[in-house]
Amino acid sequence: MSRRFFIKILIALGLGSYFPNLAEAARLDELHTPQDGYEPLTTVKFLRQVVTKDSRVSRMLMWQAESAENFSVEWQLVGEYTAHFTEVERNDLICSCELKNLKPASLYKFRIVAGERATSWQNLRTAGDGEFQMLIFADSQCEHYEVWQRTADTAHENFPDAELVTVVGDLVDNGEADYQWRAWHLAATKILSERTFAPVMGNHECYGADWFNALPTSYLNQFALPDKKYFYSFDYGAAHFFVLNTQFAELEKFKPKLQSAQEYFFRRDASNVNRPWKIVLMHKDIYDYAQDKFNDIADRFLELFDELEIDLVFTGHLHTYRNRGKIFARKKSARGTTYILCGRAGDQKYVEPHSAIDDVTAKNLRDEPESFIVLNISATEINLLARTVDGEILDKERILK
Repeated sequence: MSRRFFIKILIALGLGSYFPNLAEAARLDELHTPQDGYEPLTTVKFLRQVVTKDSRVSRMLMWQAESAENFSVEWQLVGEYTAHFTEVERNDLICSCELKNLKPASLYKFRIVAGERATSWQNLRTAGDGEFQMLIFADSQCEHYEVWQRTADTAHENFPDAELVTVVGDLVDNGEADYQWRAWHLAATKILSERTFAPVMGNHECYGADWFNALPTSYLNQFALPDKKYFYSFDYGAAHFFVLNTQFAELEKFKPKLQSAQEYFFRRDASNVNRPWKIVLMHKDIYDYAQDKFNDIADRFLELFDELEIDLVFTGHLHTYRNRGKIFARKKSARGTTYILCGRAGDQKYVEPHSAIDDVTAKNLRDEPESFIVLNISATEINLLARTVDGEILDKERILK
């Protein structure tokens, strides 16, 4: 019996939690299997492709190493035989390597090399200028990350053509707990293996080990992001994305000028958009359901979204799915910005009441299951599908440009 087969039996019997190293090895086994005579490079874990400013021509590769080694990345355009090697930067045991001067809408393969050892070849698809599919999750924070793994794996298996992935904040429950990041990355192995990831900072990324407010050091180490890192933007296909920061309460002591710096960046960036769609991803929501009114986050952003003609805003934080339709000047409208509150991807359940502001509300508010959103974006329309891990359709909407 092979080691791989033995591990799979343990996982199938539900014994993986009793053998965490074996469970992790099974999850990462495909990454550690080279194809042309190299020895397996088993010290590479949690490989992810992180978004860059222009994902048509570049990509940030990141992973965690078990030991300090001299890594390089070998990469080539599929169909060509010219190999390129790019140096790797290392911050403690987190490694990063940005591939540049890539061709748009093209398929590449790459692997990580250290001496005579290598990982298996991985696929990398650069963005084009037109239609694409993306997956949106929120609040993957967990006590038991098997729940996040189930949500991510369900999306991965049902929507294999999705190119772009985001989690709109609260990826982990405590941003400075290393074991949480390891559990999160391990659960996300399949969903992130060959897709571009655009993370969004949440309030839980801004908690220290003592649960007091802290700088999001671990989050920023996990993901080498463009622009200001606390907030950033990028093009992908027919859309321009603004990733905004809503952690004003948590970061007030550390980043007192966060609001003004972000607004300056947002206005300047929006004035240069050359894509049909303008989409905002941010963590905290715009509505207070307990008081049934717009909240302090709305006070900071709603008029700005109206002014800059933002098409869609995706939020999280409240762990429930709601579609508000279009809102303009703080009222339901036939024009304006569409606001979508994403349901949770992890195991932390909240209950929010009904409100007339919502066009679509999840049916079972007391025990709402994990869910995710699928977007099909073209230059002329966006088709939204929200569904649970069990296959229940929460919402379908077609948004025309």
